[in-house]
Amino acid sequence: MLKKSIFLCFLALSIAGCDISSDEMNNCPTIIGVSTVAVAGPTTAAVDETINLNVSYKTKKNCGGFQTFFKEVIGLEKIVTVNVIYDYCDCDEVVTTEVQPYAFKESTAGVYVLKFKETNTTFITHTVTVE
Repeated sequence: MLKKSIFLCFLALSIAGCDISSDEMNNCPTIIGVSTVAVAGPTTAAVDETINLNVSYKTKKNCGGFQTFFKEVIGLEKIVTVNVIYDYCDCDEVVTTEVQPYAFKESTAGVYVLKFKETNTTFITHTVTVE
């Protein structure tokens, strides 16, 4: 019951923060996960060394801007989603590819598998060996 109440409060606050009019479907900026199209960068690193991977992703040209990388960690595997913030008030359907650096650093040696989402069920895999 508590979880349901918290969810309903969150939903009400989210809706209340939007400026919906009859002329425009939604003025709210929205954060969504987008498709990764390529990942490039080193495949080895030293313990506590930061390496940068160049992550290419698709976004709508005039209304989408990089927000953050969302990571789900399962052991030595990380599932990474590129999150973009869209403002649907000023958006057309022109899609472009952008590049954002992803900083990777681990304090424990091992073989780390990074899975960048292409879709909800397919990934671009980049393996980094930390020694």
